[in-house]
Amino acid sequence: MTFEDSIPMRLRRAYLAIHRVAQAHFASFDVTADQFVLLSLLAEEDGVTQSQLGDRMASDGNTVTAMLKLLEQRDYIRRKRCKIDGRARRVHLTASGRRLSTKLSRSTETLRSSIENAVSPSDRKHFHASLDSIIDVVTPKDNEK
Repeated sequence: MTFEDSIPMRLRRAYLAIHRVAQAHFASFDVTADQFVLLSLLAEEDGVTQSQLGDRMASDGNTVTAMLKLLEQRDYIRRKRCKIDGRARRVHLTASGRRLSTKLSRSTETLRSSIENAVSPSDRKHFHASLDSIIDVVTPKDNEK
């Protein structure tokens, strides 16, 4: 097998193809693909901490913080100190953020369905497990950090 045919390269090509299409699509809404992911996750569960959001996005804290600052300036989200842990900040969608998230989600239904349907329903469980296995293999364990 050549390097080009390897699983890492196939994953890279798939991710970059999706990312390019998404970036071009979201540009007309003046948001990025990563901002769409952030808004979508908040639409599913509002009021999570910034660190929880970063974990769910598979993104580092500095990137999440920069996105949140921009989205807060645009009045799409609000950050509030956590009542339980004063160091943490909880993130909430504003009404305009919820409207934008809904609009973005609707605008990508066809693309997201096409991507989901690229893997047959009978193969999805195995495909997801394979992707999770790859994540486990490359993620440093706590004692390896």
